[in-house]
Amino acid sequence: MKNRKVRDSQKSREDILLAAEQEFAEKGIYGARIDEIAAKANINKRMIYEYFGNKEELYKIVLANVYSRLSRKEIDVLSEDASCVEIIKKVISLYFDYLSHNPSYVNLILWENLNKGMYIKDMDFTHIKTPELDLLRKVIERGKEEGIFKPDVDTEQVVLSLLTYSFSYFSNRYTLSKLLGKKLDNEENIKKRIKNVTEMFLEYLCIKP
Repeated sequence: MKNRKVRDSQKSREDILLAAEQEFAEKGIYGARIDEIAAKANINKRMIYEYFGNKEELYKIVLANVYSRLSRKEIDVLSEDASCVEIIKKVISLYFDYLSHNPSYVNLILWENLNKGMYIKDMDFTHIKTPELDLLRKVIERGKEEGIFKPDVDTEQVVLSLLTYSFSYFSNRYTLSKLLGKKLDNEENIKKRIKNVTEMFLEYLCIKP
């Protein structure tokens, strides 16, 4: 009986987090309502307060979760026994693939930036993003040591560019699709962009033979 209660509790938490992610991604923290989250999760809203305290704490957990999901995938790629060039290629593909299939991630980060990082600034991200970013830095530094990447390349700028090149493609996909007269978030155009971004990075990073 106790195990069943634990399972039921875990399932309820998962349902709440899924519903909350959808609501926060669509409406932001100020537009989302606990009543609507409870209705989507098919749960009494009192349980939301019992599990998470208040809307702000629930939002922070959702934000941490979406970052964590991507970080786990990044760590898998960055830990592979592969050349630094191959890892950079895979990281770029991962970012585009993840953002393409996880629009709620893009929306949540956009909302948080619109709110000037009001909630993320108080969150501890050491265990979520630091390991992945450190691994990425090590890959770039290894490329320099092995004489594959240019020694004067600014590692921190490369990390920043890797993070932003893919994100801006999806955060601006609607306006850019209109301006350029083509649908940027279809499979063909995403593949073209991955190829182009990968070529640009490797041209910038690699010492020419």
